[in-house]
Amino acid sequence: MIDLPLFADVLRSEWTKLRSVRSTYWSILVAIILGIGLGAAISAGSAHAYPQMSLQDKLTFDPTSTSLAGFFFAQLAIGVFAILTISSEYNTGTIRTTLSSIPQRGYVLAGKATMVGLVSLAVGLVIAFPSFWIGHVIFRAHHLDVPLSDPGVLRAVLGSALYLTALAMFSLGLGAVIRHTAGAITALTAIAFIIPIFSNLLPDTWQNDLSRYFPANAGGAITTVVSAPHTLSPWAGFGVFLIWVFGLLAASWYLLRHRDV
Repeated sequence: MIDLPLFADVLRSEWTKLRSVRSTYWSILVAIILGIGLGAAISAGSAHAYPQMSLQDKLTFDPTSTSLAGFFFAQLAIGVFAILTISSEYNTGTIRTTLSSIPQRGYVLAGKATMVGLVSLAVGLVIAFPSFWIGHVIFRAHHLDVPLSDPGVLRAVLGSALYLTALAMFSLGLGAVIRHTAGAITALTAIAFIIPIFSNLLPDTWQNDLSRYFPANAGGAITTVVSAPHTLSPWAGFGVFLIWVFGLLAASWYLLRHRDV
């Protein structure tokens, strides 16, 4: 049975830790700047290039997803924030103090996951709606805008924030499993950036049957309105991503309970 007073104390402790380190503010600031700024830049470039696109590219052009393209870069900053939440304690040795004061190790991980998730969701919403509206204004000048009330648009905007939240939880799991900041960031970079790009070079049969289940590819489906061929549907893809997230958190919970600090 969950000890609610103890868990509330854990949440207060984790919130104090997040607020007391500068890396939290820098990571969030970088995520917001990258998410909104690069989203606007990519939208402007895409709107300018639209007349020269092929007919096929025009038919599959997704203004909403393009407006939210900055999330692709913001996810690294949020991932670093989530990783540092736990890896910094291993690096400095303060994890021993944390686990000595809270012997229930599962509570420690759950508290960190809760605070990381709430902060990441708030940051995701702060990025998502301004990015969409800026893109909307840019595309409206080229008669390419879509309203928020169009089918799938609001889901994609909110889905971007949900994706960023889930990615933060995934990153926290990486930090807990690897217990080393540089190693966890390297793993996150490979999973979020390198593997999605590399998967486009795979044979078509591999892309159709395998690459759409990779974490970033599956999770990113919820941020699109116009789905690419052979990709998972938005909610199915996000569901697959959540399986990856919960699997990694379960592994980190097991390791936190059974191995020495």
